[in-house]
Amino acid sequence: MLKKTLLAALFMLTSSAAFAQVGGGVQVGTTGVGVDFGYQFSDSLGGRIGYSGFNYSRKTHTSDVDYDAKLKLSSLRLLADWELGAGFRVSGGVVYNNNKVDVTGQAANGTYTLNGNTYQASDIGNFTGRVKLGDGFAPYLGIGYGMIAKKGLGLYADLGVMYQGKAKTSLNVTCGAALSSSQCTQLQNDADVERQKVQDKLNGYSWYPVVSVGVSYAF
Repeated sequence: MLKKTLLAALFMLTSSAAFAQVGGGVQVGTTGVGVDFGYQFSDSLGGRIGYSGFNYSRKTHTSDVDYDAKLKLSSLRLLADWELGAGFRVSGGVVYNNNKVDVTGQAANGTYTLNGNTYQASDIGNFTGRVKLGDGFAPYLGIGYGMIAKKGLGLYADLGVMYQGKAKTSLNVTCGAALSSSQCTQLQNDADVERQKVQDKLNGYSWYPVVSVGVSYAF
């Protein structure tokens, strides 16, 4: 249903372009670096579609394991802007959220510690995981400044939140050739405990803050 609504809204925006002022902008913020295209339907009502993305690598850890983590931001937004006066506005809409974090476990001094058990680096063939930040479509509500489809060069900014839901964590730990069948089973059980630790660490982040600023130009 949400996909049909998004497609219908895109069609209305496109089909109305001939009767509206058209503008575009580039912005940077907590959703990454992005572009927006907008239409001004009246003095106070505008609509825009935009995309943002960014990759960022850093090291992180739980109580047992160090990780190399790569944050991959990717989101498509469809928003309506209602100007209140003096350039300020209220914005709402939907964001297709494809943000995720890919992680690779790192051996400390040649060993891994999982659930209190120590494994040699050679005991583990592969140690990777993914954290999916959100569940597809996410509602967005915020305030802002500037309408990107009003004529001329301008600034625009957004401050709001999107509800991305609970993060989903997967962890893929494979057994090395040196492990026996029982040791491999123990490793998989310990890896599931570690996956739950990562999940618990992220459970409080259902709301994603959106802060951005950009430059726009309209014809």
